[in-house]
Amino acid sequence: MTQKQNVEATQQDAADNDRVLRRLDRAAGRGDLVRVHRSTRSADRIDGFVVGTTPAWTLLAPCTDVQLDGWAAVRTPGITKVCRRGDGTSLTARALRRRGQWPVRMPAHAVPLDGLPALVEAACRDFGLISLHAERHAPDACWIGAVTGLRPRSLRLREVDPGARWSTDATKFRFKDITRVGFGGRYEQTLREFAGPCR
Repeated sequence: MTQKQNVEATQQDAADNDRVLRRLDRAAGRGDLVRVHRSTRSADRIDGFVVGTTPAWTLLAPCTDVQLDGWAAVRTPGITKVCRRGDGTSLTARALRRRGQWPVRMPAHAVPLDGLPALVEAACRDFGLISLHAERHAPDACWIGAVTGLRPRSLRLREVDPGARWSTDATKFRFKDITRVGFGGRYEQTLREFAGPCR
C-alpha cells in the first residue's frame, strides 16, 4: 500500500468512526432500539438501547424478548454498523414504557466510558460482578468475577464459577484483549446472590 493509499484509508476510517458516533448519539437521544454490529467477526451482534457513548466505549442496555438484561460496554472503534430496529412506538418501547423502563437510562451510578480501568472499577463497585469478553481470542467464552487489581495495562479478576463458587486465584487480563464488559444482568446478579461478596 502506498503512502497516499494509507492516508486515504486513515481518512476513510475516521469518516466511518464519525458516522458511527453520530448514529450512536442519535439513537441515545431518541431512545431507539438498535442492533449494533462489530468488526470482530466472532462478536455477537447486540440488540438494545444506547445509553452512553464516547470515542472509546459505548454503553448499551441489551434487550431480548422485550426484556432488558443489564448493561454491556463495547469498544466504540469496534462498532461498524448501527441499525435502527424500532422507535418509541415499537412494541418493545411500548412494553418497557408500561413497566416504567423506557426511555432507558444510564445505571443509577454513572459508569465512566473514557477508559477501561475506570469503567470496570465503577461497574464492579456498583454491581459486584462483571463479565469480561475477549472475543478476538475466545469468541465463545466469558469470565465473570470481581476485579481485585488494576495495573497500567491489565487487571486481575477473581472468578465465580457456574456453581457460584469463588476461585482461589485471580486471572490476569490485558486491557487490549477485552472487547466487551457486562454487568447488572440477571445471570451476574444470580451468581452474586449465591456466591456472596468477594473475600
